[in-house]
Amino acid sequence: MMVARREVWAQDQSLRLYRNGIGELEAEKNRETIGKVRLVLTFPVTKPEGYISVRSALDQEVHFILSLDELDKKSQSAAREELQRSYLIPEIIKIMGIKRRGRNWLWEVETTYGRISFRIDQPQESIDFLSENDYTIKDTEGRRYVLRDITRLDKQSKLYWNKIN
Repeated sequence: MMVARREVWAQDQSLRLYRNGIGELEAEKNRETIGKVRLVLTFPVTKPEGYISVRSALDQEVHFILSLDELDKKSQSAAREELQRSYLIPEIIKIMGIKRRGRNWLWEVETTYGRISFRIDQPQESIDFLSENDYTIKDTEGRRYVLRDITRLDKQSKLYWNKIN
């Protein structure tokens, strides 16, 4: 059976990424077939387009990408598409409510993927500082959310933020 492939070559021609006939990401390195691969961000929040491990089906690293800039435009596009599938991290754009319930905090927020409710444990354990105004929030289920530039939040959202921060 002939399988259609969308081929993507790295600029140095040592790594080739392509989607097989059922949409899985596969790779060849130095013209040797690796097969199905997955991309793993080693710094998923702080460096979303760098430090990417290309891993085989046996979870062995077969290539390491320092920056997507190393790749040609088609490779960058394929990598971004794959990373988006694997690392869906909603960005909080508005805080509609934060209430304390026992040792949990209940959040109601508007994100880039719609309205979401979640709960966190103690803020000092669940909120990580990224930069001066950027944070990640990990809920009790292990999902992550990013809050970028808290100075851009509306007045009510800032009041909720200051309630827990």
